[in-house]
Amino acid sequence: MRRQHTTPDAYGRELLERSWRQLTAVAPTGPATAALHTRSAAARTLLAYATARRSADELVAAAREGRLFQDADPWTLGELARVVACQDLYPGDRSDGLALFDSLLRTFGPAGVAPLHQGLHAQIAFAAGDPVRVAKLLADYPDVPAPVREALVVDLATKDEWPGRFAGLLPAPGLSLDGEAAATSFDRIRSGTVTRTGSAHRITTIVTTYRPGPELITAVRSLVAQSWTNHEILVVDDGSGDAYGAVLARAAQLDPRVRIIRMPVNGGTYRARNTGLDRASGEFVTFQDSDDWSHPLRLERQVTPLLAADGPVATTSAAIRVTEDLVVTRPGFAEFRSYNLSSLMIRREAALERLGYLDPVRKGADAEYVERARAVFGRPAVRHLDTEPLALIRLGAGSLSGTDIGPGWMIPARHAYLSAFQAWHTRVAAGQEPAVRPSAPQHRPFAVPRGLAGDAADRRSTFDVILAGDWRTRGDLAWPVAERVRAALRPGRTVAVLHLDELSGVAGRPARIDPALQQMINAGEVDQVVLSDEVHARLILVHGPAGLGFAPGTPSGVRGDRVVIESDPAWAPAAAHCAAEARRLFGVEPLWAPTGPSSRACLTAGPFGARLTAADVPGTVDLRRWQLHRPGPRADRPVIGRICTGGPAEWQRLRGILPRSPQVDVRMLDLNRPAQKPDRGWLVYRSSDLDTRGFLHQLDFYLHVPPDDDPADPGCPEVLIAMAAGCVPVLPHRFSPDFGPAAVYATAEDVPAVITRLHGDRAALLAQSEQGLAFAESHHAHARYGDAVTAFLKG
Repeated sequence: MRRQHTTPDAYGRELLERSWRQLTAVAPTGPATAALHTRSAAARTLLAYATARRSADELVAAAREGRLFQDADPWTLGELARVVACQDLYPGDRSDGLALFDSLLRTFGPAGVAPLHQGLHAQIAFAAGDPVRVAKLLADYPDVPAPVREALVVDLATKDEWPGRFAGLLPAPGLSLDGEAAATSFDRIRSGTVTRTGSAHRITTIVTTYRPGPELITAVRSLVAQSWTNHEILVVDDGSGDAYGAVLARAAQLDPRVRIIRMPVNGGTYRARNTGLDRASGEFVTFQDSDDWSHPLRLERQVTPLLAADGPVATTSAAIRVTEDLVVTRPGFAEFRSYNLSSLMIRREAALERLGYLDPVRKGADAEYVERARAVFGRPAVRHLDTEPLALIRLGAGSLSGTDIGPGWMIPARHAYLSAFQAWHTRVAAGQEPAVRPSAPQHRPFAVPRGLAGDAADRRSTFDVILAGDWRTRGDLAWPVAERVRAALRPGRTVAVLHLDELSGVAGRPARIDPALQQMINAGEVDQVVLSDEVHARLILVHGPAGLGFAPGTPSGVRGDRVVIESDPAWAPAAAHCAAEARRLFGVEPLWAPTGPSSRACLTAGPFGARLTAADVPGTVDLRRWQLHRPGPRADRPVIGRICTGGPAEWQRLRGILPRSPQVDVRMLDLNRPAQKPDRGWLVYRSSDLDTRGFLHQLDFYLHVPPDDDPADPGCPEVLIAMAAGCVPVLPHRFSPDFGPAAVYATAEDVPAVITRLHGDRAALLAQSEQGLAFAESHHAHARYGDAVTAFLKG
């Protein structure tokens, strides 16, 4: 049975259109970029709705029937096809993506298909095993990106044409195929002959291997054929056992420069590389994976810059990723050349003295070591040679992409590791922490997910609380995530965080985890888990439904006794869908936590009235950060302002509320992109002009006037921040159950009179300001969030 996608009705028109505006404001590719990054199957619903106001299932079914989509937007239809094909989450996804591309071409012709989609259409047809169709697509499509076309032309070549076309991807002298006919094409590679170069400067290449086969011989043979003759080849066997001695002996027999080092137990690639670093005799050291092939000029090309008087400390080079059959095309990847992290060549003494050893984790440490070198020596000191590929990287067969990294995505554990070591590198570059790491460290300066460390059995698998949410840096108008997490920590309580991307936050380059929270994770104050971890918690508290609305379509190993979702009025139309996603991810029916009296009344009247927590979960504010000295009114006339993020609709609403009178000073901090045109007489700042604190310091009153059909939200960050800064909030009357006497209330037409009257009474204005500050402290300090967590744990 084919997968049934979420229908647009699960979200509602307004929520889908708002999400679409947010994503496309970043870039036209924003929705698809976000969908691929998160691997959210539900994001296909958004793309299908934007394509033709239909469901993804309807569009796929129509495409498979060969229908035309004359009412569809061609760009968005192509983006839907791209997401379905490249996510490759479910059986049939690739063929569904191909059917959508075919319908796109039938409906709009080649001129109506964007170059990005032209290339991917041909790639997916190739992956489906239809070379005739691919050749026709390449003939019909005029704008297939050059690297995509080049790879496909190689892969479609006849037996006689192929050697010359494949060799054209590499610098001369290239390679040929020889050897046993039964071997894979990759293992039949023989390097072209090059002029040998003698030198007093020795290079050591470290090749680590575990349970090797013929691929090790291919790798070592390529190193023996290098033009650089002063070359030591260390093959470090990572505890393969006696059964693999014959293969290792065969590798040693290829050349006297090959030396075999056997580890007593398996410890992972990077521990083995560290052993190689200790045993190496070369002035320069480089690495190679045991199933890859190096071009005979790789060492010479990479060492040449290092020998210059003002040369860099290290070099890296590019490679081509190919299958064992030497297929170059990778659907979803626009460029067949890629960064080869294993190619790092570095001055050995400088590396050991200033960097120390590689991080002894199971995956990802080559990226960390390269970036550590940049943090220590400066980015220009690690030079990447990207002009031509100098290696072939072998890919496993059987899937569109690898298990960890695919088109537009990589597994969350790698993102977590990247965020952790980048935070440490920032401190290293600033001289706040040492960079040198021992080969067998007793402690870590940054965290590593259990899936990459290989020590899941030794890690804690049960927690009191898992806090799930989007923990990236958000700016001022969002909850201070680190302080909320810190508030949840109580003596004896075990807490972990789980990152769930909100779709709107990853339409471009995803931001890092909030630095303060990442420092807590790196210091071990709080743990971090990912969805693939097999862990359990008494309570899973989800920081709003947005992280569930377009949740990853991958399985989850995270389970909880109780799941609580913090409510958000903006996501009310999708509450049922978000609850279903919580059940899928965490295995239990969720409860909903109101943010205050109005939120509770709204939820009680809805379908989840019986699934509410007894305690509310308040928004919180860092009072110490925002509190300002306020001796009285800011000027001789009231100063009222607002931080604007809502685009043209918000500005239109404000023009109907705020006076055009010289008796009132109107100021705005406009965070919209592009900036909106202000009314005459208003003072409008951009974020580059001053920060939020500086803006609030200018105001007597803060205006918060959401549309009439928006429910009152007592947890609105900007209102609480303004209160903490001493501004008097001016709110619609429907907010009074939540804020009481801490704010003033007015209809749109009454706003000028209300603020003018209060501004004229200095004592009353100061008293109202202090009342708001006291309200924020008593109801919205971070400790209140911790109290809510305690209440949820008690049930």
